[in-house]
Amino acid sequence: MTTQNRSIIGYTVNAVGIAEIHAFLAECHKLGGEHFTDDMLRAWAADAEFQLAEGNPPTVEIRSWDAVSGRTEVYTVSDAGLDAEELDAEELDAEELE
Repeated sequence: MTTQNRSIIGYTVNAVGIAEIHAFLAECHKLGGEHFTDDMLRAWAADAEFQLAEGNPPTVEIRSWDAVSGRTEVYTVSDAGLDAEELDAEELDAEELE
């Protein structure tokens, strides 16, 4: 029996990415940037991380009725706004079974 070391790359939004999201919200969201707390910004970042995990670009979206423009606004977090970490897929599989 051979053991293969399967690894995947996990991405997280870093402080640069949080700042990018904050600037996007400040410019495009009706509530303005000051409305969003650190926890709220982290939740927006989690949306971008989820998109990456699904194989999509790391985007966040403001619905049309919440956007200053009245149109849906989408922002893609830059590469500088992401940290990458190599994860052992077998360990992740074991954690899911617990």
